[in-house]
Amino acid sequence: MAAIDPERICTSRQLAEQLALLFDRDPRGVQRLAADAGLGAATVQSLITGGTALPRAGTVESFVRACGQQPGPWLAAQARLATAVRTARAARKDHEPAPASPPAGPLGRVIGELGEHDALTLEVHQAFTAPQATADPVPVLPPYLPRNGFDDRLRAAVAAATGGSRLVMVVGGSSTGKTRACWEAIRAVLPGWRVWHPLTPERPLAVVEALRGDRLAARSVIWLNEAQFYLQAPQAGESVATALQALLTDASRGPVLVLGSMWPDYWSQLTQAPDYRASPDPHPAVRALLGGAEEITSPPRFTDRQLADLAQTIAADPRLRIAAQRAPGGQVTQELAGARELLRRYRHADAAEQALLWAAMDARRLGHGLYLTESFLRHAAPGYLDEHTWDQVGGHEDWFTAAVDRLTAKHRRLPGPLIERQPRPGEPPFAQPLYRLADYLEQHGRRERALLCPPTAFWEAATRHACTSADLAALAAGAIVRGRYRHAARLAQQGTDAGDLDALQILAQMWERAGNWQEAERLYQQAADAGDLRALYRQAHMRERAGNQQEAERLYQQVADVGDSFGLFRLAMRWRETGDPGEGERLYQQAVDASDPSALRWLARMREQAGNQQEAERLYWQAVDAGDSQALGELALMRERAGDWQEAERLARQAVDAGARVALRELAELRENAGNQQEAERLVRQAVDAGDPGALTMLARMRERAGNQREAERLYRQAVDAGDPGALRWLAELREKAGDQQEAERLYRQAVDAGDPGALSRLARMRERAGDQREAERLVRQAVDAGDPRALTMLALMRKRTGNQREAERLVRQAIDAGDRGALSRLALMREEAGDQREAKRLVRFGVTAEGETETPWSP
Repeated sequence: MAAIDPERICTSRQLAEQLALLFDRDPRGVQRLAADAGLGAATVQSLITGGTALPRAGTVESFVRACGQQPGPWLAAQARLATAVRTARAARKDHEPAPASPPAGPLGRVIGELGEHDALTLEVHQAFTAPQATADPVPVLPPYLPRNGFDDRLRAAVAAATGGSRLVMVVGGSSTGKTRACWEAIRAVLPGWRVWHPLTPERPLAVVEALRGDRLAARSVIWLNEAQFYLQAPQAGESVATALQALLTDASRGPVLVLGSMWPDYWSQLTQAPDYRASPDPHPAVRALLGGAEEITSPPRFTDRQLADLAQTIAADPRLRIAAQRAPGGQVTQELAGARELLRRYRHADAAEQALLWAAMDARRLGHGLYLTESFLRHAAPGYLDEHTWDQVGGHEDWFTAAVDRLTAKHRRLPGPLIERQPRPGEPPFAQPLYRLADYLEQHGRRERALLCPPTAFWEAATRHACTSADLAALAAGAIVRGRYRHAARLAQQGTDAGDLDALQILAQMWERAGNWQEAERLYQQAADAGDLRALYRQAHMRERAGNQQEAERLYQQVADVGDSFGLFRLAMRWRETGDPGEGERLYQQAVDASDPSALRWLARMREQAGNQQEAERLYWQAVDAGDSQALGELALMRERAGDWQEAERLARQAVDAGARVALRELAELRENAGNQQEAERLVRQAVDAGDPGALTMLARMRERAGNQREAERLYRQAVDAGDPGALRWLAELREKAGDQQEAERLYRQAVDAGDPGALSRLARMRERAGDQREAERLVRQAVDAGDPRALTMLALMRKRTGNQREAERLVRQAIDAGDRGALSRLALMREEAGDQREAKRLVRFGVTAEGETETPWSP
């Protein structure tokens, strides 16, 4: 068997390549060596496929040492190596298409040679056409309207890439001018660089294949417009993030600029720190990548002062003049992109058109990919029409074609609500038409339909006609959250049959929650054998729940050996819980050695709790240097507790600038708890000025506690206008406490319309207290459909109050399955009240439902 040369292992990619060669020639031999080195098959497979970061040094050394003792020549042929890597990757995902032969030369085109039509290929929104006074043609794009502060910061960040590779991410809502601003920035600052927009064969795969093939030249911009398309899917996103991180940290391949844009919801989702007590981080590589990005927020509108300063530029172009006149609240870029026209077409659509758009909106907000098949839309849409409407619409054979034709029709050169995907030059025609929903309508649908659950026809159409196996997995997860377990099971099974590991995980977890641990174990093992580390987490967790601590620790250690911090965190927590904090601290340190900056924060917190303030502060600063902005907030709180208010404020402001928005709020809370109301309010107002809408809600709460109800109401309403819809619920509660039930109910309904599912539960409580049990249940079930699993617990309590204990427990278990971890304590209390003390204690200790006692909510 060939030997591995330790000198050639510098990156996880090089390790993967060498392992792939060995595995391709002698897979059984590699597995034997892995066993000798104390590694599992899943660990080796994950390394081979490049699906993990470089493991900690001890793991590599033990395995390389075992491999290096084997006789045989080293296989060095590069063509053979590339084939072996592709073969190993295909073993993990056999439906992934092999990449086409790359064209000669570097990727991308020189920016200074591009024209305005090229901006459209980079997905800059085209502006509408407008009547003009002369026959002279207008440019493809209207004159650019810069925004003070935003454009200055963006161009400075772009210019900084000339001194070293960097990642810049512009965060803002749809049609706020993110892409156009990026286009203008690279044209102004980097005209001699190249820009590459990875699109084919699929966006994530294009990035990974190109970077692993070293096809990107230095002084290049990687254009990641709507970067969520590249980073959101757990498996593909992690591969993209790993490849980009390797590029950014390799000085020999730079300088390069990764320039992307993203909606705020996606940014929050992908950068949110994981709770290591609950589950593994689904996006560790993505989170690490974005943690090192320079985040620049795109303003949602122009101010009156900005529009006045730009009046001359606006007057020179008919499109800008019309947009500035029509745009509500300074939303000029949205008007130029046709956002208001899209909303008009959506609101005035006929029944068939609306049904198609609702199906598309629901698919996108529940996780389906960008493109929807014609067959999916055709079979899902009828479910949104009542019988009377369907009898009128469906009686025509061409109802679908006619509706699609109207929705895809352009208006003043701008795309319609639905956009048909066109094959690129050289691409074969698609098996059937594919459509995408206009971005602005997708964003609108996420808000407007946030509390609605799709009809049965939607789920059935998705099972048969979803575009990819990844879409099946995403929709299965959405079905579980909404209590649609049978649909979830069918979707997950379809995805599993197509080879999707996410779908396999979902199916295994459903069997586990249904009490069939044997089938769950079989599926987890299948996923682990395919290199999916999450399966090892779940297996370890099952062992832990069953009381087999030794086997659980062995599996967590196997996860840790691959360099994944979750296994180390779980082990560390176990040792701390069993009374050995020293061993727990050693394991946290091991996670630090594996280059997880959040581990430094946890270790610092342990030192702080132990009274070692100096060492805690050193570790927090080490975490800051590693890119963990939350550690700055922890440092601010440390200085606050030490009485150094001035330094605490400085650090908190620094944390806010680095992306940890809540740092000033947390500092204010400490001062409020210390009784210094005036200082607390001053800090909260600083947080408001820093753009934190949640700070207004906090200030309103402070006014409410101080008894100033009128000012509290004013601030709650101001918080709503600033983008915090949750403030409506607080305002409604304020009116409810004041005895104004009618106004409270109106505000709760307003909060529901703003997409707050928690407001439905509050409204349901009001109806229950008023004796309207039927309406209360209807509202709670609507909250369940909206994806609020806590509403199931509320429904269970309603059943319990009517004496239906069995149904109450069933609903609580269903809430646990849907992700309401707080329902565990409720179930434990129910078992305790029923006299089952042993089961109650087990639930409290392990946080699980009892095996074999759950009424299965779906049929396999």
